[in-house]
Amino acid sequence: MEPTKESERVKTLIDMIVNRYQEIESTVPLLSKELSGAERRALKMVAGAKRVTIGSIGGRLNMPASTTTWLVGNLVKRSIFKREQDQNDRRKTWIELTEKGRALAGLMDRIPDRIAADLLYKLDPDQRKTFVSLVNDALNRIGEVGSL
Repeated sequence: MEPTKESERVKTLIDMIVNRYQEIESTVPLLSKELSGAERRALKMVAGAKRVTIGSIGGRLNMPASTTTWLVGNLVKRSIFKREQDQNDRRKTWIELTEKGRALAGLMDRIPDRIAADLLYKLDPDQRKTFVSLVNDALNRIGEVGSL
């Protein structure tokens, strides 16, 4: 199947956004030097849930239990995650962010804002409004279907 002009343009836009994300991320020393890609994904997952188990991290990131345990252990040693024993079930351990972990998650949360600013402020106000409207329509349709 031959790519259409539209699919080529969408691919170009996605590539530009991914490249810009990586570029911004690499300029934030705490993120680029402190965390691997898997560690950033785990940080984002824990930040979004506030409190999770090691098993749920592994399940969400599609990692074997041993890899997840190792990854979480390293983040605990570096004071990004902390472990807390469940009060009712001593077999369960909760994983939460430390203050340092919350700071790193905050840095990650600001990257999409910078990309949006880069993209949107190159457009005039009417173009911005149209672009945002089209993105919202696309996201709503994807939400109705359940996935891409």
